[in-house]
Amino acid sequence: MFYRYEIRNYYGRNVLYLYLTMNEEISQELGKKDDTTIENKVKTYIKNHNIDYDGDEVFLVVDGIVVKNLNIKNKDVTIEILDDKCDYVNIKYLVTVKNNDKEKVLPLKDFLIGVMFTNNCYQYPDEVMKALCILYRTYTYYRMEKDGYINFLDKFMKYKDVSYYKLIFIDNYQEIYRKVENAINETDCLFITYENKYILPFIHLANNGFTEDSLEYPYLEKRYSLWDLLSPHYMDIKEFSYSQIEQLLNVNKDELQNLKIIEITNGNRVKRLKIGPIIYTGEEFRKRLNLKSTDMTILINDSNIKIITRGYGDGLGLSISGSLELAKSGCNYLQILDYYFPKCTLKKYV
Repeated sequence: MFYRYEIRNYYGRNVLYLYLTMNEEISQELGKKDDTTIENKVKTYIKNHNIDYDGDEVFLVVDGIVVKNLNIKNKDVTIEILDDKCDYVNIKYLVTVKNNDKEKVLPLKDFLIGVMFTNNCYQYPDEVMKALCILYRTYTYYRMEKDGYINFLDKFMKYKDVSYYKLIFIDNYQEIYRKVENAINETDCLFITYENKYILPFIHLANNGFTEDSLEYPYLEKRYSLWDLLSPHYMDIKEFSYSQIEQLLNVNKDELQNLKIIEITNGNRVKRLKIGPIIYTGEEFRKRLNLKSTDMTILINDSNIKIITRGYGDGLGLSISGSLELAKSGCNYLQILDYYFPKCTLKKYV
Protein backbone atom coordinates (compact mmCIF):
# COMPACT_ATOMS: atom_id res chain seq x y z
CA MET A 1 0.00 0.00 0.00
CA PHE A 2 2.65 2.54 1.08
CA TYR A 3 5.91 2.49 -0.87
CA ARG A 4 7.86 5.24 0.93
CA TYR A 5 7.78 7.42 4.02
CA GLU A 6 9.60 10.42 5.42
CA ILE A 7 9.39 12.54 8.56
CA ARG A 8 9.54 16.24 7.82
CA ASN A 9 9.48 19.37 9.92
CA TYR A 10 6.22 21.17 9.28
CA TYR A 11 5.92 24.60 10.96
CA GLY A 12 7.91 23.54 14.00
CA ARG A 13 6.48 20.04 14.42
CA ASN A 14 7.35 16.65 12.94
CA VAL A 15 4.85 15.17 10.49
CA LEU A 16 4.94 11.70 8.94
CA TYR A 17 4.40 11.66 5.17
CA LEU A 18 3.30 8.33 3.66
CA TYR A 19 3.47 7.94 -0.11
CA LEU A 20 1.20 5.65 -2.10
CA THR A 21 0.00 5.06 -5.65
CA MET A 22 -3.68 5.39 -6.45
CA ASN A 23 -5.63 2.25 -7.33
CA GLU A 24 -9.26 1.21 -7.03
CA GLU A 25 -8.89 -0.20 -3.52
CA ILE A 26 -7.09 2.86 -2.18
CA SER A 27 -9.47 5.31 -3.85
CA GLN A 28 -12.41 3.62 -2.13
CA GLU A 29 -10.70 3.77 1.25
CA LEU A 30 -9.71 7.43 0.91
CA GLY A 31 -13.31 8.34 0.13
CA LYS A 32 -14.73 6.75 3.28
CA LYS A 33 -16.13 8.94 6.02
CA ASP A 34 -14.98 6.34 8.56
CA ASP A 35 -11.17 6.31 8.42
CA THR A 36 -10.74 3.45 10.92
CA THR A 37 -9.44 0.96 8.34
CA ILE A 38 -6.86 3.25 6.77
CA GLU A 39 -5.75 4.51 10.20
CA ASN A 40 -5.13 0.92 11.28
CA LYS A 41 -3.05 0.33 8.14
CA VAL A 42 -1.02 3.45 8.93
CA LYS A 43 -0.37 2.26 12.50
CA THR A 44 0.54 -1.24 11.26
CA TYR A 45 2.97 0.21 8.69
CA ILE A 46 4.66 2.33 11.38
CA LYS A 47 5.01 -0.69 13.64
CA ASN A 48 6.23 -3.15 10.97
CA HIS A 49 8.84 -0.74 9.64
CA ASN A 50 10.06 0.33 13.10
CA ILE A 51 9.47 3.99 12.27
CA ASP A 52 10.57 6.22 15.14
CA TYR A 53 7.58 8.59 15.10
CA ASP A 54 5.57 9.65 18.14
CA GLY A 55 3.58 12.46 16.56
CA ASP A 56 -0.13 12.39 15.83
CA GLU A 57 -0.38 13.82 12.29
CA VAL A 58 0.07 11.75 9.14
CA PHE A 59 -0.17 13.18 5.64
CA LEU A 60 -1.13 10.74 2.86
CA VAL A 61 0.50 11.70 -0.44
CA VAL A 62 -0.79 10.36 -3.76
CA ASP A 63 1.25 11.22 -6.86
CA GLY A 64 2.81 14.22 -5.12
CA ILE A 65 -0.45 15.64 -3.77
CA VAL A 66 -1.44 15.58 -0.08
CA VAL A 67 -4.94 14.10 -0.20
CA LYS A 68 -5.65 13.34 3.44
CA ASN A 69 -4.56 14.40 6.90
CA LEU A 70 -5.03 11.75 9.59
CA ASN A 71 -4.85 12.14 13.35
CA ILE A 72 -3.69 8.71 14.49
CA LYS A 73 -3.71 9.50 18.20
CA ASN A 74 -7.18 11.04 18.48
CA LYS A 75 -5.83 13.92 20.53
CA ASP A 76 -7.83 14.81 23.62
CA VAL A 77 -8.32 18.51 24.30
CA THR A 78 -8.18 19.63 27.93
CA ILE A 79 -10.93 21.86 29.26
CA GLU A 80 -10.15 24.08 32.23
CA ILE A 81 -13.02 24.14 34.73
CA LEU A 82 -13.91 27.39 36.54
CA ASP A 83 -16.17 26.91 39.60
CA ASP A 84 -18.91 29.10 41.05
CA LYS A 85 -20.00 30.68 37.77
CA CYS A 86 -23.51 29.25 37.49
CA ASP A 87 -24.91 32.61 36.33
CA TYR A 88 -23.16 32.07 32.98
CA VAL A 89 -25.34 29.14 31.90
CA ASN A 90 -27.51 29.36 28.78
CA ILE A 91 -30.81 29.92 30.54
CA LYS A 92 -29.58 32.35 33.25
CA TYR A 93 -27.09 34.66 31.54
CA LEU A 94 -28.94 37.69 30.17
CA VAL A 95 -27.94 39.44 26.96
CA THR A 96 -28.90 42.98 25.96
CA VAL A 97 -29.30 43.53 22.22
CA LYS A 98 -29.42 47.06 20.80
CA ASN A 99 -31.15 47.93 17.54
CA ASN A 100 -30.69 51.66 17.07
CA ASP A 101 -32.53 53.15 20.07
CA LYS A 102 -34.36 49.96 20.96
CA GLU A 103 -33.12 47.44 23.51
CA LYS A 104 -34.09 43.84 24.10
CA VAL A 105 -33.02 41.62 27.02
CA LEU A 106 -33.15 37.84 26.59
CA PRO A 107 -31.46 34.67 27.91
CA LEU A 108 -28.15 33.68 26.35
CA LYS A 109 -29.68 30.51 24.90
CA ASP A 110 -32.34 32.43 22.95
CA PHE A 111 -29.76 34.96 21.78
CA LEU A 112 -27.39 32.24 20.52
CA ILE A 113 -30.21 30.47 18.68
CA GLY A 114 -30.93 33.72 16.83
CA VAL A 115 -27.21 34.20 16.09
CA MET A 116 -26.77 30.63 14.82
CA PHE A 117 -29.78 30.99 12.50
CA THR A 118 -28.75 34.43 11.24
CA ASN A 119 -25.16 33.34 10.53
CA ASN A 120 -26.35 30.19 8.69
CA CYS A 121 -24.66 27.80 11.14
CA TYR A 122 -27.58 25.35 10.96
CA GLN A 123 -26.38 24.11 7.54
CA TYR A 124 -23.15 22.66 8.98
CA PRO A 125 -22.47 19.29 10.67
CA ASP A 126 -23.00 19.10 14.43
CA GLU A 127 -19.31 19.29 15.39
CA VAL A 128 -18.73 22.40 13.28
CA MET A 129 -21.87 24.00 14.71
CA LYS A 130 -20.66 23.36 18.26
CA ALA A 131 -17.28 24.93 17.50
CA LEU A 132 -18.99 28.04 16.10
CA CYS A 133 -21.34 28.15 19.07
CA ILE A 134 -18.38 28.28 21.48
CA LEU A 135 -16.83 31.14 19.52
CA TYR A 136 -20.09 33.11 19.52
CA ARG A 137 -20.69 32.45 23.22
CA THR A 138 -17.15 33.64 23.98
CA TYR A 139 -17.77 36.85 22.09
CA THR A 140 -21.09 37.37 23.85
CA TYR A 141 -19.39 37.13 27.26
CA TYR A 142 -16.68 39.51 26.01
CA ARG A 143 -19.02 42.13 24.57
CA MET A 144 -21.41 42.08 27.54
CA GLU A 145 -18.58 42.53 30.04
CA LYS A 146 -16.98 45.28 27.94
CA ASP A 147 -20.04 47.30 26.85
CA GLY A 148 -23.05 45.77 28.59
CA TYR A 149 -24.81 45.23 25.26
CA ILE A 150 -24.38 43.83 21.74
CA ASN A 151 -25.34 45.58 18.53
CA PHE A 152 -27.65 43.42 16.41
CA LEU A 153 -25.42 44.17 13.40
CA ASP A 154 -22.11 43.52 15.16
CA LYS A 155 -19.33 42.86 12.63
CA PHE A 156 -18.49 39.49 14.16
CA MET A 157 -22.00 38.10 14.45
CA LYS A 158 -25.38 39.28 13.21
CA TYR A 159 -28.53 38.68 15.26
CA LYS A 160 -32.19 38.38 14.31
CA ASP A 161 -34.94 37.03 16.54
CA VAL A 162 -35.53 33.36 15.82
CA SER A 163 -39.28 33.96 15.32
CA TYR A 164 -38.35 35.51 11.95
CA TYR A 165 -37.14 32.12 10.73
CA LYS A 166 -40.45 30.40 11.41
CA LEU A 167 -41.63 32.04 8.19
CA ILE A 168 -38.42 31.23 6.29
CA PHE A 169 -38.31 27.54 7.22
CA ILE A 170 -42.00 26.69 7.28
CA ASP A 171 -41.56 23.00 6.44
CA ASN A 172 -38.57 22.08 8.61
CA TYR A 173 -38.28 24.82 11.23
CA GLN A 174 -38.63 22.46 14.21
CA GLU A 175 -35.99 20.10 12.86
CA ILE A 176 -33.48 22.92 12.32
CA TYR A 177 -34.35 24.50 15.67
CA ARG A 178 -33.67 21.25 17.54
CA LYS A 179 -30.34 20.83 15.76
CA VAL A 180 -29.21 24.33 16.75
CA GLU A 181 -30.60 23.99 20.27
CA ASN A 182 -28.69 20.74 20.77
CA ALA A 183 -25.38 22.38 19.79
CA ILE A 184 -26.01 25.19 22.26
CA ASN A 185 -27.00 22.85 25.09
CA GLU A 186 -24.06 20.49 24.58
CA THR A 187 -21.58 23.37 24.73
CA ASP A 188 -23.23 25.17 27.65
CA CYS A 189 -20.76 27.44 29.50
CA LEU A 190 -17.85 26.53 27.19
CA PHE A 191 -15.71 29.39 25.90
CA ILE A 192 -12.16 30.01 24.65
CA THR A 193 -9.43 32.33 25.95
CA TYR A 194 -5.87 33.47 25.34
CA GLU A 195 -3.87 34.50 28.40
CA ASN A 196 -7.09 34.42 30.44
CA LYS A 197 -8.89 36.85 28.15
CA TYR A 198 -11.79 36.13 25.82
CA ILE A 199 -10.73 35.89 22.18
CA LEU A 200 -12.56 37.42 19.23
CA PRO A 201 -14.46 34.99 16.96
CA PHE A 202 -12.42 35.22 13.76
CA ILE A 203 -14.15 32.99 11.21
CA HIS A 204 -13.83 32.80 7.42
CA LEU A 205 -15.44 30.66 4.76
CA ALA A 206 -12.28 29.57 2.90
CA ASN A 207 -8.63 30.56 2.63
CA ASN A 208 -5.72 30.14 0.21
CA GLY A 209 -4.39 27.01 1.92
CA PHE A 210 -3.21 28.73 5.08
CA THR A 211 -4.84 30.77 7.80
CA GLU A 212 -3.31 34.15 8.57
CA ASP A 213 -1.31 35.23 11.61
CA SER A 214 -1.60 38.67 13.21
CA LEU A 215 0.65 40.90 15.28
CA GLU A 216 -2.42 42.59 16.72
CA TYR A 217 -3.97 39.29 17.81
CA PRO A 218 -1.11 36.98 18.87
CA TYR A 219 -3.43 34.00 19.37
CA LEU A 220 -3.96 33.87 15.59
CA GLU A 221 -1.39 31.60 13.97
CA LYS A 222 -0.62 30.63 10.41
CA ARG A 223 -2.11 27.14 10.10
CA TYR A 224 -2.02 24.62 7.28
CA SER A 225 -5.51 24.30 5.75
CA LEU A 226 -5.06 22.75 2.31
CA TRP A 227 -8.61 21.41 2.44
CA ASP A 228 -9.70 24.91 1.45
CA LEU A 229 -8.09 24.50 -1.97
CA LEU A 230 -10.89 22.08 -2.87
CA SER A 231 -13.63 24.39 -1.62
CA PRO A 232 -16.10 25.78 -4.21
CA HIS A 233 -15.39 29.16 -2.59
CA TYR A 234 -11.63 28.96 -3.19
CA MET A 235 -11.29 31.05 -6.39
CA ASP A 236 -13.21 33.99 -7.82
CA ILE A 237 -12.61 36.22 -10.87
CA LYS A 238 -14.00 39.74 -11.21
CA GLU A 239 -13.74 42.00 -14.23
CA PHE A 240 -13.91 45.81 -14.00
CA SER A 241 -13.96 48.52 -16.64
CA TYR A 242 -11.61 51.45 -16.13
CA SER A 243 -14.56 53.75 -15.47
CA GLN A 244 -15.80 51.42 -12.71
CA ILE A 245 -12.40 51.34 -11.02
CA GLU A 246 -12.02 55.12 -11.33
CA GLN A 247 -15.36 55.61 -9.63
CA LEU A 248 -14.84 53.03 -6.88
CA LEU A 249 -11.29 54.08 -6.01
CA ASN A 250 -11.36 57.76 -7.01
CA VAL A 251 -8.31 57.42 -9.25
CA ASN A 252 -7.70 57.96 -12.97
CA LYS A 253 -6.73 55.52 -15.69
CA ASP A 254 -3.12 56.69 -15.95
CA GLU A 255 -2.58 56.10 -12.24
CA LEU A 256 -3.97 52.58 -12.56
CA GLN A 257 -1.21 51.72 -15.03
CA ASN A 258 1.27 52.22 -12.18
CA LEU A 259 -0.55 50.08 -9.63
CA LYS A 260 1.98 48.38 -7.34
CA ILE A 261 1.62 45.85 -4.54
CA ILE A 262 4.11 47.10 -1.96
CA GLU A 263 3.61 44.67 0.93
CA ILE A 264 2.20 41.18 1.40
CA THR A 265 1.45 39.17 4.54
CA ASN A 266 3.03 35.90 5.65
CA GLY A 267 -0.03 34.19 4.19
CA ASN A 268 0.56 35.69 0.72
CA ARG A 269 -2.25 38.24 1.01
CA VAL A 270 -1.98 41.86 -0.07
CA LYS A 271 -1.27 44.05 2.93
CA ARG A 272 -0.69 47.36 1.13
CA LEU A 273 -0.81 48.55 -2.48
CA LYS A 274 -0.22 51.87 -4.18
CA ILE A 275 -2.16 53.56 -6.98
CA GLY A 276 -0.59 56.87 -7.96
CA PRO A 277 0.00 58.80 -4.72
CA ILE A 278 -2.64 56.82 -2.77
CA ILE A 279 -1.76 53.85 -0.57
CA TYR A 280 -4.56 51.42 0.27
CA THR A 281 -4.55 48.60 2.74
CA GLY A 282 -5.42 45.27 1.17
CA GLU A 283 -8.59 45.10 3.24
CA GLU A 284 -9.70 48.58 2.18
CA PHE A 285 -9.06 47.71 -1.47
CA ARG A 286 -11.03 44.46 -1.06
CA LYS A 287 -14.03 46.20 0.49
CA ARG A 288 -14.16 49.00 -2.07
CA LEU A 289 -14.23 46.52 -4.95
CA ASN A 290 -16.32 43.94 -3.08
CA LEU A 291 -13.67 41.25 -3.52
CA LYS A 292 -13.79 37.96 -1.63
CA SER A 293 -10.17 37.94 -0.45
CA THR A 294 -6.97 39.94 -0.24
CA ASP A 295 -4.96 37.10 -1.82
CA MET A 296 -5.25 38.52 -5.31
CA THR A 297 -3.70 38.63 -8.75
CA ILE A 298 -4.42 41.86 -10.65
CA LEU A 299 -4.34 41.73 -14.46
CA ILE A 300 -4.32 45.15 -16.13
CA ASN A 301 -5.38 45.01 -19.79
CA ASP A 302 -5.99 47.69 -22.40
CA SER A 303 -9.77 47.55 -22.01
CA ASN A 304 -10.35 46.29 -18.46
CA ILE A 305 -8.90 45.03 -15.20
CA LYS A 306 -9.34 41.46 -14.00
CA ILE A 307 -8.79 40.49 -10.38
CA ILE A 308 -8.41 36.84 -9.36
CA THR A 309 -8.88 36.16 -5.67
CA ARG A 310 -8.17 33.03 -3.67
CA GLY A 311 -10.19 32.26 -0.56
CA TYR A 312 -13.29 33.87 0.87
CA GLY A 313 -12.86 36.14 3.88
CA ASP A 314 -9.89 37.53 5.78
CA GLY A 315 -8.23 34.14 6.38
CA LEU A 316 -8.14 34.73 10.15
CA GLY A 317 -9.01 32.12 12.75
CA LEU A 318 -11.34 29.24 11.99
CA SER A 319 -11.92 28.13 8.41
CA ILE A 320 -15.40 26.80 7.72
CA SER A 321 -14.17 24.78 4.73
CA GLY A 322 -11.31 23.29 6.74
CA SER A 323 -13.58 22.57 9.71
CA LEU A 324 -16.00 20.66 7.49
CA GLU A 325 -13.17 18.40 6.34
CA LEU A 326 -11.86 17.93 9.87
CA ALA A 327 -15.36 16.92 10.99
CA LYS A 328 -15.56 14.43 8.10
CA SER A 329 -12.27 12.94 9.30
CA GLY A 330 -13.76 12.30 12.73
CA CYS A 331 -12.54 15.34 14.66
CA ASN A 332 -14.88 16.70 17.32
CA TYR A 333 -15.61 20.36 17.99
CA LEU A 334 -12.90 20.64 20.66
CA GLN A 335 -10.26 19.30 18.27
CA ILE A 336 -11.42 21.67 15.53
CA LEU A 337 -11.03 24.68 17.82
CA ASP A 338 -7.70 23.38 19.12
CA TYR A 339 -6.42 23.03 15.55
CA TYR A 340 -7.26 26.57 14.43
CA PHE A 341 -6.53 28.25 17.79
CA PRO A 342 -3.57 26.19 19.11
CA LYS A 343 -2.36 28.91 21.48
CA CYS A 344 -5.73 29.24 23.20
CA THR A 345 -7.34 27.48 26.16
CA LEU A 346 -10.84 26.03 26.27
CA LYS A 347 -12.62 26.75 29.53
CA LYS A 348 -15.96 26.00 31.13
CA TYR A 349 -17.94 27.84 33.78
CA VAL A 350 -19.57 25.49 36.29
